[in-house]
Amino acid sequence: MKSKLIKYGFISIMTMTFAQFAHSASDISKGKSKAASCAGCHGIDGIGLSSEFPNLAGQKKSYLIKQLKSFKNGERQDPTMNAMAASLSNTDINSLAAYFSSLSGQNTQTLKSTTNQTSTPTKAEFPTPVYISMKKSATVETFPDESTWDGGPNMLYVAVTPDGKKVLSSSPSTNTVYVFDATSGKQLAIIPVGKAPKGVKVSPDGRVAYVSNQGSAEISVIDIKQLKVVDSIKVAKGPHNARFTRNGKTAYVTLQGGAGIGVIDTLKRKMVKIIPVPGITGPHNLDLSKDEQTAYVRDFVHHVAVLDIKTGSVKKIIKVGNGHGGIDVSPKGNVIATAAIGDDFISVINKNTLQVNNIRVGNGPHGIRTSEDGRWIYVTVTKENQVSIVDTKTMKVHKKIAVGKFPFWVAVPNNP
Repeated sequence: MKSKLIKYGFISIMTMTFAQFAHSASDISKGKSKAASCAGCHGIDGIGLSSEFPNLAGQKKSYLIKQLKSFKNGERQDPTMNAMAASLSNTDINSLAAYFSSLSGQNTQTLKSTTNQTSTPTKAEFPTPVYISMKKSATVETFPDESTWDGGPNMLYVAVTPDGKKVLSSSPSTNTVYVFDATSGKQLAIIPVGKAPKGVKVSPDGRVAYVSNQGSAEISVIDIKQLKVVDSIKVAKGPHNARFTRNGKTAYVTLQGGAGIGVIDTLKRKMVKIIPVPGITGPHNLDLSKDEQTAYVRDFVHHVAVLDIKTGSVKKIIKVGNGHGGIDVSPKGNVIATAAIGDDFISVINKNTLQVNNIRVGNGPHGIRTSEDGRWIYVTVTKENQVSIVDTKTMKVHKKIAVGKFPFWVAVPNNP
């Protein structure tokens, strides 16, 4: 009898163990699928893309569950993570924790370039000077001449004034904006702004720049002539990037904390309303149609919202690549393209049908801008340290150019 009890007890234990194992495997599988939304910062393998993003691979499951729930209920504050966690169910949280805790904590991902070699840029491909920030190199590089300007830690977003004389780049690590002479590359100023500055946009008249301080829920207004902050505009949680209208009277700012799109009266220097953008997670970057009636809002996960600005209604939610990225509408309005740092392709959106054409450009595309004439699309390929040039006539990669470490954003004159 004793031996039978032991036998049956053993079978019962084994049966329970297999059931638990199957359940765990299911959680891990679901978590891996859900983790595509995390890839833009923490990597699909759980290894942070840069020092500002912690590694999740190999962390204890209970710890990950606790942190995600803390972000969801607001005990921990971070505009991006609060918005991300708000969309997660308890099942999602459990699955994500199961997946990341199952990983080894070592980067085993092998990245292969989509081309065998890189090439040199030409003036035909860069009809006007183009400026690209290098996050890990702490520099700004210019094209087609390929000069390199030393900047500050984590050079992030970059912008050029309408007259082409000055270039500005944010450094969230130091809460400053670096200003360069666009001809010589000389540093003209290092301007203290708010906490964790991200996007930098210059007004159409070139008088001011708006700096989106994601960590302090405000826009720093920089006087371009004086090279100093002259005002601060309070907005909702997590401002990430802005876009001026052509007449300069209005600016729209993405509120990555989840509220939607902030509308700023630039004369009053005041946010006058918020347009909610349901169906997306954490509004990240945006651009406007040529007639400025439609906003294309790229989120932090894998969506673009097509927003009717006048009515405040979302016409369509378009699925694109995983992770966050830039979005650009060419000055002529004929090209709409967005990147996806958690994938290896950009998505070109047909303005009439809103259908998507995905073009493989390399691993980790983030910054994206067309040339002024719309002929070329410039894409920063963060994980390969390259810039891809897409020919909009063929919708294929025309060339890849080797650059510094972690190319992040692209600034093109007359394409704000």
